[in-house]
Amino acid sequence: MLRRRALLASAAALAAPALVARASLGQTLRKVKLGSAFTTTTNAMFLMPDLLRPEGIDAEVVTFPSLVQRMQAVASGSVDVGNGGLSATMQVATKGFPMSVLANGCDGGWMMLARPGITGFQQLRGKKIGVQNGSIALVSLNWKLRQEGLADQVELLFLDNQDQPVPLARGSVDAICCFEPYATFAELNGFGQRLWVPYDTPMGKTNLGFVASTGLVAREPELVRTLVRAHVKATERMRTDPSIAVETTVKQFNIGRDIAEASTKNLFFNADSGEAFQGGLRSLAEMMLADKMLDRAPDWAEFINTSFI
Repeated sequence: MLRRRALLASAAALAAPALVARASLGQTLRKVKLGSAFTTTTNAMFLMPDLLRPEGIDAEVVTFPSLVQRMQAVASGSVDVGNGGLSATMQVATKGFPMSVLANGCDGGWMMLARPGITGFQQLRGKKIGVQNGSIALVSLNWKLRQEGLADQVELLFLDNQDQPVPLARGSVDAICCFEPYATFAELNGFGQRLWVPYDTPMGKTNLGFVASTGLVAREPELVRTLVRAHVKATERMRTDPSIAVETTVKQFNIGRDIAEASTKNLFFNADSGEAFQGGLRSLAEMMLADKMLDRAPDWAEFINTSFI
């Protein structure tokens, strides 16, 4: 009986996934790079290295100011996975670099502010608006400007999110459509006032995805599965305990606690990747096609792959 139990134990050990190399056994950790952004919508990714280390993975978070650059890094393999703005992910995926959205990343997280005294969209006629090129913020702003009959009546200045508050304060732009924590930073410092909560478009709060190249998915499905599970766990921690999002914002963005606490109220951490999320993706594609930001819709069977959740 003892011999049989020993054999069963040995067989179980041999059957354990080779990917999971426990650090406690002194084995070399698998190195993985995670692409992130200078926005708090990607905060969950900063929790992933600690979640992945017990799984034998040494994860490094690499932060990019440009969302298109971040997705190009995922497509090229410079980073293994990324928290990707879904508009940029679609642009890269439809230009010959196949990408897969593996899970919802975070909903919402952006806001439109205008200089004090501007209380309605019609007052923006002939004015300048700062927004990040290729972003969800740009897609939603274009939709709103068409609704207001202002599509050709304003000047858009393309600025990364962290570069938008100061021009608003100086009056170099009259409004910004900006991601957190910079939207709240500008609001609480009196640079501008909230003009539009941008979640009433066809895509709603659709914003961020956990993304990999389809090549990585095909080559290393077990690694991808481990990464997706860590992402879901990190996102759930952010969702259920807002204090984690606040502490992460203070630490990673070197920003005041008052701004961190206020900005997290405009973040909706969510890994639910079902019908609502996928419907938002399709609406986003339709809006981008209308803006001529896409030449074609992505191959949905390849682009959405939630089988690892």
